[in-house]
Amino acid sequence: MKKIIIGLIALAALAGGVLLLSGNNGEISKKTETKIGDKIYVAVEEVGEIAVIDAESRNVVKRIDLSAEIGGMKIGFMPHNVQVAPDNRSVWVTANAMDLNKGKTSLFKVSRVQADEGHGEETGMMPNDEVIVIDPLTDKVIKRIEIGTDLHLSHVALTSDSKYAIAAAQTKGVLYKINAKTYEVEKEINTEKGAEPHGLRISPDGKTAYIAMLKGKSIGVLDIEKMSLVYVPLKGAAVQAGVTPDGQYALASVYDTKSLAVYDIASQKLSYVDLPKEAKGPVQIYPSPDSKYVYVADQGYYFNQPNSDLVYKIDLGEMKVAETIKGGTAPHGVAVSQDGKFVYVTNLLSGDLSVIDARAGKEVAKIKIGKMPNGVSLFYGGGLVLPMAEKEKGFLTAEETAFD
Repeated sequence: MKKIIIGLIALAALAGGVLLLSGNNGEISKKTETKIGDKIYVAVEEVGEIAVIDAESRNVVKRIDLSAEIGGMKIGFMPHNVQVAPDNRSVWVTANAMDLNKGKTSLFKVSRVQADEGHGEETGMMPNDEVIVIDPLTDKVIKRIEIGTDLHLSHVALTSDSKYAIAAAQTKGVLYKINAKTYEVEKEINTEKGAEPHGLRISPDGKTAYIAMLKGKSIGVLDIEKMSLVYVPLKGAAVQAGVTPDGQYALASVYDTKSLAVYDIASQKLSYVDLPKEAKGPVQIYPSPDSKYVYVADQGYYFNQPNSDLVYKIDLGEMKVAETIKGGTAPHGVAVSQDGKFVYVTNLLSGDLSVIDARAGKEVAKIKIGKMPNGVSLFYGGGLVLPMAEKEKGFLTAEETAFD
């Protein structure tokens, strides 16, 4: 009799647990789990934060403040570029230090004045520019990698296996190879003097990085394993580099000649696609997943050029502009969804993100972001469902994630 009573109690408890975890449709309570959807990360440079956008609803769901307390003072970090790792386990940001202490005596400001006036060596009080790593499950900063002072860290990209990050310091002219597991800078290499490395992308096999040399007027070709560098001369100032997913072409936007440089990697043949006469100056570029097209953000604005509001779609087979798409003011950063359906473009001066329907060839939405949005990158959750405890824990180790 006792066994029967105990059995009934156990069944009642189990039923109660199911009722707590289930709704009318038998679904697990939202209080105990969370769905990780696709997200868009935007570097809002002037505000010093990363905006996180739900790709489905197109709403800003979080703003990640990159500021930090250093030496008792609040120091902001201006994010220039943001890049989601290919394995979707981390988000990397190049962030440059800025002083937020209005009306206060700032050691940061003093050290800059002393350095500018040549009063001996730097005091060591000046904060370092950083590469910041964010966990996309929690959208919290998990690592700040100090690189150096007054570097203007421009872009960062990760190898296809997500084991290494390559970051560029434009002012100093250095490329850094960072171990994405230990967060240590393993190697660095100087570019040619005055080359000013800016945008960069990595080949699909993860072996080569292509870097746009702004003043060097070239594409830097970096052997990532050997950390050796050669150059492909260009006819103008390169702002951003790209690589087609099929590995055939390395690309570069050439600002002053208003063109796209197309470098055939196997044959080492260099060609150009000239933009229309109304072009003001191309900045970031991004190829389509099928490697047939390249989207070019024609920003203008820099170097006393007028502002543009156009994005060009270039046909690599025909080597010509296939479409001209109107977006926001001073289009800057570009990312294309992995299914090729949407193109996301940050607009530097209108402070928003354009969502472009690739098939229709037109802007279908505009999302307000904030002052001076710069880089943009995409995270794919794949509808992953995690218990709340796992979400709060985040990506601790590769073995503990649900992406394996």
